[in-house]
Amino acid sequence: MLRTLFLLLCIQLFALTGAQAKSHDYVLERAYFEDPSNSLTFAEVQNKAYTPYTGLLSKGYSTSNFWVRLKIAPVSDLHDESLQSLIVRIQPTYLDEIELFDPLVMNNQPRVVGDRYPLANNEYQSLSFNFVVPSHQEARYVWLRLKSTSTNLMQVRVLDLKDTKQADHLFDFFAIGASAMLIIFLIWSGLHWLLFRERLVGIFFIRQIISILFFASYVGYFRVFLADSLAPSQLDYLLSLLVILTSFSGIWFHVEFFRDYQLHRYFRYSLNFMMALFPVELLLMFSGHIITALTINMMMILVIPIYLLFIAIFGISWKKLSDEILNLPKKSLIFFHVIYVLITAIAAIPSLGFSALTELAPHTVMVHGVVTGLVLLIMLLYRSNRIQQKHLLQLAFAHQETVSEKQRRQEQGHFLEMLTHEFKTSLAVLRLSLAKVNMGSKEAQYAEQAIASMNDVIERCGQVQALDDGQIKVEKTELNIQALLNDLVENSREHARIKLTAPAHQVLFKADEKLLKVIFSNLLDNACKYSKANSEIEVTVEVQPGQVNVKFENQVGSAGLPDKDLVFKKYYRSPKAHQQVGSGLGLYLTNKIARMLGAELRYIPSNNKVSFELCLTESI
Repeated sequence: MLRTLFLLLCIQLFALTGAQAKSHDYVLERAYFEDPSNSLTFAEVQNKAYTPYTGLLSKGYSTSNFWVRLKIAPVSDLHDESLQSLIVRIQPTYLDEIELFDPLVMNNQPRVVGDRYPLANNEYQSLSFNFVVPSHQEARYVWLRLKSTSTNLMQVRVLDLKDTKQADHLFDFFAIGASAMLIIFLIWSGLHWLLFRERLVGIFFIRQIISILFFASYVGYFRVFLADSLAPSQLDYLLSLLVILTSFSGIWFHVEFFRDYQLHRYFRYSLNFMMALFPVELLLMFSGHIITALTINMMMILVIPIYLLFIAIFGISWKKLSDEILNLPKKSLIFFHVIYVLITAIAAIPSLGFSALTELAPHTVMVHGVVTGLVLLIMLLYRSNRIQQKHLLQLAFAHQETVSEKQRRQEQGHFLEMLTHEFKTSLAVLRLSLAKVNMGSKEAQYAEQAIASMNDVIERCGQVQALDDGQIKVEKTELNIQALLNDLVENSREHARIKLTAPAHQVLFKADEKLLKVIFSNLLDNACKYSKANSEIEVTVEVQPGQVNVKFENQVGSAGLPDKDLVFKKYYRSPKAHQQVGSGLGLYLTNKIARMLGAELRYIPSNNKVSFELCLTESI
């Protein structure tokens, strides 16, 4: 795509250059006179001393009137209808006011064209400013008076009708081609921003909108399509505003672009200072000092690209960025900014009145918008490619991390499985040994309780490991809630304290019996372990339409109330709960399994009671 756009731009420039060279210009001499007073009449300036010039009149921003004297070559064949009249063709189309004085055709009606006058004032209709003058068998003079708040850069050519039409066609071809390229840049940046929401691409998208509006105003499309909506003076004011906004959007893009680079502090502050000058320009413009605002703006257009090139060479800590894939390499960044400097210099130098540089100077502003847009687009594409490479590397790294983590967890699982087996074997041996030792009932009870608690901790560690590894599968079958709870209560060491309240009829439920047993066991064990000594533990089964609720309730013991926000967190234990043997995994495991079963586990604290309620919603 980039090669096609570049080839299209070259074809347009060659066509425009060829048209300039091929057309026969009837102007033999050009000269100008500056009137700082803006008060001299045509009769007063006719005999003034004029300064000859060639090519373009380039006088920059000035409050003076400029009188241009043209010597038109004789036309020998006046019988040829196409040569009986000549077209005075004037570009660019942002000049405010150009008045023609022709001694052969003097009348009381002024002949004035410019972007502050209706398009109908053109004596030959095209996007350029045109006057029609009669041919003559002898060389003769005509005069033009130029008055403009924009730069006094003017190209005047006198062509026959055939060459004028050819020049207009080629100019239209260039304008349409350049517009198409700007629209392509706009579409790409808009789609890219919608997909990836990159801030820099969003700024480039805004820049392209402003560039397209500026280009349309500069070429003269606004004068054609908005003539019924806006007065010529308003269109002229809009063009001046777009000139400043176009410059602002360009520096805004670069300020954001250089955020990816570790600029020295001085350069960051200086770029922000340049950004702050644009509001000053707008204030000058709104207060009526348009020439001053546009002069400052054009100076910035010339200076800022040179400063950006200086930053690319000296303002970046390239050694610190050696491993940063997001940034452009130093040589590429410098190359792009060299092109940026050249194209802006070609556009700004004639506009400031320093030199005309080339016959194509009136069109360099259009070329500038397209070329700088193309350069910035290439930079963004290069940057986008680097970002994609970075993402691919991150994905590859994340995949490798996942594989490594999986291997680590498998090894950890094998180790925990081996450790669990060894611990359980040792505890079983210890339990058999204690059975043969003649100890008091209280001591035997303490030892048995300690062994059971250690066995529970080991069991829960294994269950959590299996759960985190995705090894637990849900296999639902029909079961009886009361029967399951009765078995657990009867096998509990604290069965005398537990009061089970359930409906008289059977409560059938479809769930994974093993997993539901783990949930009930953990909640029952939690209530026994952390309740007040010798207090009653209530287990209640409530049946509602489409739902079964099982509540475990106990009085608050010495461990106090657990934190409501942390109670289901992994490894959480309240500060006072450390007096009991535990791992902080029971409630975490219970809550995870409940979710696997499609149930909800609720923690309901009160002043003197702790309640956990399991809500099952798949009752049959």
